[in-house]
Parts: sequence; structure tokens; C-alpha cells
Amino acid sequence: MKILKCAYKAKFIKKVFISVTCVLLAGCSLAQADQAKQQAASTQLLCAMGDMLVYDSQLNDAFKSVLGDFGYEVAAFSNQNKRASTNFVLFRSLEPSPQTNRYINILAIPGTEKMKDVEVDLRFGKVLFGGTNPAEFAEFAKTEKTTSADPLVHRGFNDYTQTAFFTTRPDGTMGVDKVFEIVKADSEQLILTGHSLGGAVSVLLGSRLQCMGAPMDELEVVTFGAPAVGNQVFADKYGSKVNYTRYTMSGDPVHGMLQLLKSGYVQTGKEVKCQRNPNSYRFSHNMAEYLDYSIRNYLDVMEQDGMALNDYVDTAAVSKKFSLPEKNIKGRVYLTPAVITLPDELLNDKKYMSRLTELLSDYGFDEAVKGDETDTAAQLKGAQQAGCGRISRVAIDARQIKKKVYQVTVNEEITDAYGNIVSTQTCGTATDNVSPIEAVLFGLGRCVTNRQMFK
Repeated sequence: MKILKCAYKAKFIKKVFISVTCVLLAGCSLAQADQAKQQAASTQLLCAMGDMLVYDSQLNDAFKSVLGDFGYEVAAFSNQNKRASTNFVLFRSLEPSPQTNRYINILAIPGTEKMKDVEVDLRFGKVLFGGTNPAEFAEFAKTEKTTSADPLVHRGFNDYTQTAFFTTRPDGTMGVDKVFEIVKADSEQLILTGHSLGGAVSVLLGSRLQCMGAPMDELEVVTFGAPAVGNQVFADKYGSKVNYTRYTMSGDPVHGMLQLLKSGYVQTGKEVKCQRNPNSYRFSHNMAEYLDYSIRNYLDVMEQDGMALNDYVDTAAVSKKFSLPEKNIKGRVYLTPAVITLPDELLNDKKYMSRLTELLSDYGFDEAVKGDETDTAAQLKGAQQAGCGRISRVAIDARQIKKKVYQVTVNEEITDAYGNIVSTQTCGTATDNVSPIEAVLFGLGRCVTNRQMFK
């Protein structure tokens, strides 16, 4: 695969990340319907990765390093006052899309993760939504007498949005200044994304930007497990004007909770229903669940269309765009099929684990040849006939620790073409904070990263 050949020097998850990034940055010759489907899957996965960045998990260090290594400039923001505490991440492509000639900016806003945020969530009262500038936004929200005929939004979500983006800082600026500058620029495209409370804030911010005169064709909102933010009047007058896609997970109660607890709240935007992975230990609302679905959906779309990652990418251009400084293992390597041993209850994840192994296993080598032999003798013969000096074997297994929690282990063995061991390593993690698929991604990544130490 071309993209595999151009990116051998990347760290583990860069393979998946660059494929998603390149779909967003590079032109393709797909039919329009297929192109839209691929674009949606790519945007979903990229936003899910961004929303994981604002939480604490073992995957996040990899995500953060990938952004810089793959041509994104990153800026972290923080605003705090007595009403709310907010932190969010903005990352921007350093190269414009050949299709639109615009740079891609993704603003990821966190969900509920601190007790102060919970206090924001529980302020169920509604405030009036209106105005065309920050000062007017605040004044409208102070209106005491309102009716159901007015556009009303959740008081706590509105406070959070005001604190994060419309509160004047000591230097006289506001958080919205940079965001508005982005979406107004002819060369920029902005995607607002968030999980849970972060998704609600993304919707309100998108509507605020609309009120300020931002062009709606350059703005998109993508949320995961986000609750409703306002009443029907708000949805009709403001929410429907924003290009908004909301992903909801089966079994996740949060996106419908406000409608149950308080009358008058309605959702807006296009809903995409996600199927929860039954193998995951995490609560269905957890962002790790949405990331797991985004990975599975992306791989499913690729497989259904019979597409390879390199079908979208000018690999020569990619190698020029991205700086990949690590050293490869010299010579050709013969890649054997992964041996995946799982408990029966995890077997429905096997195809995704296998696909991730196919995508990542040849990183760090000068050149790779893929074989299909499962017999050791046949593998040695195949490697010798292909002129490969190394053979790489990957084995994945999982054992149950407690109910719904597994220890997932990825073992990699590299031998010479005659079966003599060159290196062996084992990387594993438990699935109490990540899904089994994400655990395999983590283990494969650690193996690839560790390979850099080998000669």
C-alpha cells in the first residue's frame, strides 16, 4: 500500500491518524456519494480523537505527539472563574486541503470531568438566547421575564459557553476572538467538537458565531453524547442553521436526559446512532465508547467500499508535507498474518484487531512484503524467496481479569530469514479504561515505537 511505504518512520497511531488527516487534506476520485461517506467517517474519527485529547487516558500522549508530528499547530486554552472551569484544545492543519484550499481547524471542548462542571450541568433553568455580539449575549441572558415563545437555552450550558469564550481576559481579549477570526477567514474551515457537556457548548458556540455573522458554510459542529441545549424555538431559529451532526450511543442516557428531567428541551441537528461495543467495560456515555465506535465505523466503511488507505493519498506529496524523522530498520521485512487468540465473548472484535494489525505492522521498516502463510517453514521459505532479511510475527491474546475487563497483550517477534530471533517484545494493557480494540491499538503502537531502538 502506498501510504504504508511513505510513512514507515511514523510512530504507532500515526498510521491511522495520517490516513484520516489525508482524507481531509487530499483530493480523491471517488464518486460523490462514496466521497461523502468517507469524509463523514474520517471527520468522525478525527473529532473523536480530538475529544479524547481533553481527557486523561493512556492513549492521549500518543494523540498529542501525533498532532505536532503530522503538521498541526496546537494551542491549549484555559478559562476559570467561580461559575465554571473550562479547558479546550485547538489544532490546525499546516497545509490547506487541495479540494477547498482551506486549512482545517478543530476545536475540541471537554465534557463533564470536574465537580465544578457538574454544578454547571445541574443548573436546569433556561435563559433567553439572542444578540449579535458578546455584550448583547450577556444582556439577553439576564432577561427575567420570558415565555415558551422565546428562544431559550440551558442556563448552565450558557454560563459555561460565556465563561469559555465570551469572558474578557486580563489582556482585554476573549476566547471567541481566535475562533471568530478562524471562521471568518477565507482560507480557514472550523469544526467544533465536544463530548457530553463539551458537545452542548459546541452547539451554543456555533449558534453564537452564527449570530456574530460567521459564514455557516465554513463551520461544522460534531458532538458525541451531547444533551439538548434549548427549546423548540431555539432549535428552529438558531440550531437548524448550523451544520450539526450529533453521534448518540445505544444505552447512553445523557443525550436524552434533559428532556426527561425538564420539560421544553429538544434536540437539533442530524442524529447518527452508534452501536455500543458489548465487549467494553466502560459506561456507554464514556468517550472511549464513542472512539471505539468511530474506529470500527471507519474500518467498516473502508472495507465495504473495497478501499485501501492509499487510494486517497498522493504519497509523494504526503512525504513532503509531513516530517517523519525516526530511523527505519534497514532492509526488507516479511510480514506474516497476525495470530489472534481471544475469548469467545471478544470474537466480534477480531476482524478490527486484524485490520489494525495490517495497517500498523509494517511501520518502522524500509520495505515490507506481506505473506499469507501460517506455517513457520513456509514463512521462512517465503521470506527467502522474497529477498527479505527479517520476518515479523505478531500475536494478540486476551484473558479475562474480571467481568468485562481483559488483559490484552500484543507480542511481536522479529527473526532473520532463517528463524534466528533478532528481537522480541510484549506490550499490554487492561481494558478498564479503554476498549479491547483500543487496547490492541495501544499495544501495537508501543511495539512500533520500541522498534526504533533496534538496529
